[in-house]
Amino acid sequence: MQNTFNLNYAPHINLFTNSVGQDPFDQIKYMADLGFKSIENSGFNAPHIPFDTSPMGLGLFDQEPTFLDKMGKTIADAGMTMGTFVMTPPVWPPVASITSGNKDLLEIFLKKCKKGVEVGQRIRAKFVTVSTDCYDRSLPIEMQTAHAIDALRYAADIFEPAGITMVIETLSDHHELFLRTAPLAYLLCRGVNRDSCKMLFDMYHLQRNQGGIIAHIDMVWSEIGYFQIGDTPGRGEPGTGEMNYKNIFKHIYHKQKAEGKDLILGMEHFKSKAGIEGEIALMEAYKEADNFL
Repeated sequence: MQNTFNLNYAPHINLFTNSVGQDPFDQIKYMADLGFKSIENSGFNAPHIPFDTSPMGLGLFDQEPTFLDKMGKTIADAGMTMGTFVMTPPVWPPVASITSGNKDLLEIFLKKCKKGVEVGQRIRAKFVTVSTDCYDRSLPIEMQTAHAIDALRYAADIFEPAGITMVIETLSDHHELFLRTAPLAYLLCRGVNRDSCKMLFDMYHLQRNQGGIIAHIDMVWSEIGYFQIGDTPGRGEPGTGEMNYKNIFKHIYHKQKAEGKDLILGMEHFKSKAGIEGEIALMEAYKEADNFL
């Protein structure tokens, strides 16, 4: 039986492999049958990436054009919207690609964005996740912020004609990552001042970095273009950690209803249990957290 959700949750490929198998196209159809209206992809596997990101989706940059075209068509035929996807980092570990003001590093970043447009158009994506990478500790924070704004403006020139919105992500994975708070993401978006540059309000990362999720949603609401979900600790589905997602979802629902918005909430998290039991538990968790009216 197809579920009817109050919010536009977006699962990713490899979230339901025990239920439907490994074929990504079968997985897309299965997720549509479950009642999801959108899908996202946060995998970025590549030969130079030293860990496996497949639990969050596929690495898209190394896929053949025919595969990407089929993925986009399958999503559209299933009546779904392709939300955001992660561009494979060109180097690892990350460097101060846009905070340093270094022209060579900036060119690497913009080349990645151009590849992102090609991939995004083939999969019919509406959004692309952009990371501001690392601090340049040799520069004052104000200079790094200015360099980041300049770089994101150049990137907007690349994505905007393709109808793709960059969503800049707040991250908590490492202390050297530059963009860690909602207010700084707000500052960057206001500085870029383009409709094609918005904030990815990742609630898992922001809970770890600063907390006060509902208060910060209100504070930066005008620049939020996309949400992502994950409970903490553990980065599992709602209800597996300390966050009250039912209240958060209710708050988002009423805020966007008042403005006629329909923001995507990406399910960028793991499953708290293995096997088919974990997939059943995930669906039950979303039914419970979405039951706020």
